[in-house]
Amino acid sequence: MASLINQTVVLARPQDSIDQAAVELDKFVKADNNYDDLSKRLRVYSEQSPNDSGLMACDYPSLTDDKISLPPLPELSLVKRVPLPNELIEQFSHMQCNCMMGLFPEISRAWLTIDSDIFVWNYENGSDLAFFDAIKETIIACGLAKPKPGTCAGIPYLLVIATPIDIYLLGVTFGDVNSQGATSDPRSCDMNLLPAPLFALSTDNCHFLTIRSTSTGRIFLGARDGCLFEILYQSEESWFSKKCKLVNLTNSSMFSFLTPSFMRSDKEPIVQIEIDEGRNILYTKSEGGSIALYDLGADGLSSSHIADMSSTSITSLSAQILKTVDKSNFQDIVHIATVKKEESVHIHLVAVTASGVRLYFTTRPFTHPTGRPVMLKLVHVRLPPGFSASTTSQRPSKVHMAHYQYGTLLMVSAQSDDVDLLWTTSSDCFPFQSSLMETQMNMAVGGHTWAMTEEPNECVIWRRDPVMAASPKANPPLVVTQHMEQLRRFVLLSAQGSYILDKLRPVDQLRSLLIQNQGYDNRDVEAFFKLHKADQACATCLIIICSGLAIDAQVIDWATGAFFMFGGDPTYEFAIKPITLGPNFSATADSTMQTGFSFHPAQVSTPHPTKLGLNTSTMHSSTTTGGTGVPTSGKVVLSGKHDGIYIQLARILGPLWDSKLVGEVQVPGGKTSILKSRVDEELIWFIEQLSSLLNFLKNSSGYITSLNADGFTPNAGPSSGYGQVDEASRRKCLAEAVTKEKQSLQQLMVLVGRCLEVLYLWKLACDHQFEAVCGELKGPLQGILKGSTLKSLLGFGNEELSSGIIDGIVQRYLGDNACIDVISAKLRDHCPSLYSLDDAKCSKANELLQTLKTASTARERTSRLANALALYKEVSPHLNLQEVCQQLSAARHYDGILDICLTTASKRDPQNIALYYYKNGQSVDDLSGSTMFTTRMDCYNCILDTLKYLLSASYTTVTSPSVPNKPGPPAQKTQAVLTAAEAEQHVDSLYNQAVKTTDELFHIRLYEWMVENGLTDKLLQISSPYLEEYLKRCSSGPADSQHESLEVLWRYYEKNKDYNSAARILTVLADRPGTEKNLQQRTEYLSRAIMSAKSAKFTMEMGDGDMLHELEEKLDVARVQMVVLENVRRLQQTNKSNAVQNALTDLNSQLMDVTTLYGSYADPFDLAECKLAILHCASHHDSVLIETLWAAVIDKELELSERLARENKMLIVQNKVICLAKQYHSNDRFFPLAFVVKDMEMRSLASRFDESWVVNTMRLAQVPILRLLQTYDKLYKAKDPVWKNHGQPFHLLSVIASLLEIPDQISSLSPTDKVRFVTTAQDLISSYLVELNSSTLQANQSKSIGKRLREIQSGLQRDTR
Repeated sequence: MASLINQTVVLARPQDSIDQAAVELDKFVKADNNYDDLSKRLRVYSEQSPNDSGLMACDYPSLTDDKISLPPLPELSLVKRVPLPNELIEQFSHMQCNCMMGLFPEISRAWLTIDSDIFVWNYENGSDLAFFDAIKETIIACGLAKPKPGTCAGIPYLLVIATPIDIYLLGVTFGDVNSQGATSDPRSCDMNLLPAPLFALSTDNCHFLTIRSTSTGRIFLGARDGCLFEILYQSEESWFSKKCKLVNLTNSSMFSFLTPSFMRSDKEPIVQIEIDEGRNILYTKSEGGSIALYDLGADGLSSSHIADMSSTSITSLSAQILKTVDKSNFQDIVHIATVKKEESVHIHLVAVTASGVRLYFTTRPFTHPTGRPVMLKLVHVRLPPGFSASTTSQRPSKVHMAHYQYGTLLMVSAQSDDVDLLWTTSSDCFPFQSSLMETQMNMAVGGHTWAMTEEPNECVIWRRDPVMAASPKANPPLVVTQHMEQLRRFVLLSAQGSYILDKLRPVDQLRSLLIQNQGYDNRDVEAFFKLHKADQACATCLIIICSGLAIDAQVIDWATGAFFMFGGDPTYEFAIKPITLGPNFSATADSTMQTGFSFHPAQVSTPHPTKLGLNTSTMHSSTTTGGTGVPTSGKVVLSGKHDGIYIQLARILGPLWDSKLVGEVQVPGGKTSILKSRVDEELIWFIEQLSSLLNFLKNSSGYITSLNADGFTPNAGPSSGYGQVDEASRRKCLAEAVTKEKQSLQQLMVLVGRCLEVLYLWKLACDHQFEAVCGELKGPLQGILKGSTLKSLLGFGNEELSSGIIDGIVQRYLGDNACIDVISAKLRDHCPSLYSLDDAKCSKANELLQTLKTASTARERTSRLANALALYKEVSPHLNLQEVCQQLSAARHYDGILDICLTTASKRDPQNIALYYYKNGQSVDDLSGSTMFTTRMDCYNCILDTLKYLLSASYTTVTSPSVPNKPGPPAQKTQAVLTAAEAEQHVDSLYNQAVKTTDELFHIRLYEWMVENGLTDKLLQISSPYLEEYLKRCSSGPADSQHESLEVLWRYYEKNKDYNSAARILTVLADRPGTEKNLQQRTEYLSRAIMSAKSAKFTMEMGDGDMLHELEEKLDVARVQMVVLENVRRLQQTNKSNAVQNALTDLNSQLMDVTTLYGSYADPFDLAECKLAILHCASHHDSVLIETLWAAVIDKELELSERLARENKMLIVQNKVICLAKQYHSNDRFFPLAFVVKDMEMRSLASRFDESWVVNTMRLAQVPILRLLQTYDKLYKAKDPVWKNHGQPFHLLSVIASLLEIPDQISSLSPTDKVRFVTTAQDLISSYLVELNSSTLQANQSKSIGKRLREIQSGLQRDTR
């Protein structure tokens, strides 16, 4: 399908050409829309400032003067003169009272009344004469009306006949009488008058002179008494209203009913009624020239009299505006005509006098142009031809009939009883002039004209955007729309028959000149180009050229010759004077065109080099630098041929260019709406016009390619006008002009081709139910479609919308299980750039996938999948992978997704630039590498999305039983849903296929995705040469992602038994500063590193043993740091300062050395225990410092337990000493036993602890009893006065006694130690007893201790026996 093609991969050059040509074309579209309203061209800017025109020669310029030298251009062409049917001629002899003639242009009929009979016939050929003679009274007025909806089923028209007594409404049908011909064409079918009137009513003695109706069926009548009446009719009578009645709109109903006819007002009779259906305004003209205004309401259903102007006041006001003109010229208004809103916003009515003077009126202030009418005011008086001082033409006189519409005025003036003169004025030749300029002509018409009208002619092509149509702006001039307008046809009726005339458009005038002169190489055609300028005339030529009518083959050849001969060439206009191209170069501004070029159809694409053009094209600013004395500025002037082509294209595409192509239609009975195309049948016309223009451009490709500077050389020798411009500079500037024109025309050809493709695609969408195709679009695309114009569809970025429309069309076929080959071929033929061969292959592949359900065997299904995948791979560089993967996923061809994605990646980046970009640091300056990298990542992500989907489907979810929603059998399980087991199989298969690929960058993206999705364990199971390199690169990447990569890397090394590498990575993880891991985890890393180092093989290098030693030392320091951390954490309970909090963060953020731990944390926070641990770890022996730290530790514990009971205090200190003693008992330097024992004994003595507290502590600390005894002995013999000062000189002897009194003291010792201990103890006791016997201190205490020692001694002696 088209959406499967990635529209972002486009050739920039064609789209650039389209964009540039569209910008240029937009200028011409805006230029065509830059026209003035009729009021502005008449220079009427306010209803308060009326003015005049017609006195200046420029108001009616003569085309025959020397500047243009055109023969009088025909404004009208007599198509034919049809005499009255012979049957009617003899009827005039029976006339007794009255006869009248008139025209019904809606049905191409003329009518004649003779007394009470009416005759109707086809005025185009005099056939189909019908008559009605059932009326008894004389017919005094006649009119044709469309019936109101719902009143006359099957009756297309009503013939309204008024007599002095009654009014009759007769049914009119066409075709077969029995069919009631409601849909038959009146022009080609016979007319039938129903024998009995459908409605009949009394005139109430009113004499009606004119009848007029609206398109909605309202019927108005003008009476001799000056009143306006309306016939109200309905299909059936009701209780409160009659089936048909007459209502007086001028006077009130009550007044009209009570006042007899002879007492009514003697106003002037109403002889003309005109209705402006665009504004819902009705005007009446009286026999004397007075004008009245009626408002029919915004909905056209009401009526109210607003204003009127008498003929006297009109004449007076006109004379005040034109004081130099005889007042009689403003009298006798013979005709009024509405100025439709399509022609002017501010001017609403024009009146024509018997002298041909036009009087323009408005009904609203200019400041509020869209409101309801509130007045009738004269704003402009325009004199007819013949009033300017320099004119020699005659003036109209005795005008008795006129017709005006869309700027064209026809006036019939009486020359004699048998001849009338038809005057015609029109501004079609001067469409963009700031003031109203008109051409005029006259022609004789045989017989006195009884009626004159114009056939209704609607342009079926020109449709303005409803939003734009709501804005108050008139329609563009005829020259802009002539290619899509039909000829306006006028009909004059006299006693000699009917005259049928066509109003010629500029293109018809050019065709007439070509035919009259039998070619294009003549002064008349040249003058036409002068009149309309080269660009507009070339655009007019293109209308003839692109018509393609076989009967106009010769005229087409002539128009082509005129296009190339008089269309001009690109030039460069210097600041001094413009340089023209061609061999007959002349410095004069009005150089004579070369006429020696003879056109041959076979040479149409290569114009003769001797032609000379007119410099009237669009100018583009440019600058040049020439040699000495050359001007430094100038501008390129493109040829009239170039601009004419752009103008014609702008006019063809104008209705679609800025207009919304789609409208929303509310669904009946609902709140939703559907999208409808605003163009449908008209698309054929647009396509035909563009095709013709493109064919012309292709046939003229020889001219485009021949545009080069060498083909245009100025006349040899310097010209006086260019004395300062040297030859080289001229050639350079001309080359620039030629290059610009050539480039612009080539871009235009691309634009026209793309327009054709877009419009044909739109036509296909309309042919396949536009609303259904739009329904296939995604939400955002529908929003874009709602606001789309042709210009937006051609712009860059709308390829997705075109692709979506193609998808919708193709989907219509696929939804019906129809083969798409036919529609695919149409799209390929007509939309090659929107639907390429790659699109066709994608559509075929999609069709194969859609038909998988119909495959009868697994082999057939596999074959279709393989064929579809092969087609996708052929166009893989331009695939929309997401759409393709969705299709393959729906078919459960997951291995195919891997295949197509990797194939697409390699084809989009065949040189593997993305991998080079990745390995070289992804430099921001490498735009090509960045683009390719992004392209490959998009391809890889489609695979990973599929993997993610399958993984989620592979998780089995156990659900509890639930109650069914409705009774009946259990619902059938759909096979479209993957089971967990199936999904797991697909996952394994896809993994196995993925790791076998050789696309290194895909492996990298796959590994990244697995890490991101927590699939590290599965990643480590992959055996791939790319994995280690990937992990190494990631571990050296950005700091925020290093940690996870290192985690995976050491596990990878450990899994592959590379223990040395694992140990190194673990060491790096432990040493990495940061808050993502705490100190405990760092310690674990070091422990694992040591385990890995110890697990290494015996083939270590010399450095590996050192690494193990270093790791062990690091671990020791880390453990010390843990001690510091725990002490700081305990400190935080009493100290909430930022310093403590920062210390905790720092200690958790990195590993530190012992110096930092001591100087930055242990010492500042006075952590004695930590200091002791640091000294021990550093093997730093300072006995004084160590003893101080031990004392500090004990002080700290006592301080913390100060408020506790003595027993708890003893226990806390005892536990701390035991913990430290066990930690340092192997090293006497860091466990000074004598100092600790003495210090604790002193504190025990001071705190009155149990005398055995210290001994028990040391025994629990597993201090050997003999060492402890010897330590106490040394302390006692040291005779430290501290004991005496505390009044306990024999305290240590008491403690020794307690030590020796501990049960099982000797039994727990080995025999050797037992003997040694007993011997030592007996010797010491003996010495203590001798000393006690000789001591005079505290006799009682010494006796008590001596007694205890002797008992201990006796006990020892017993144990040794």
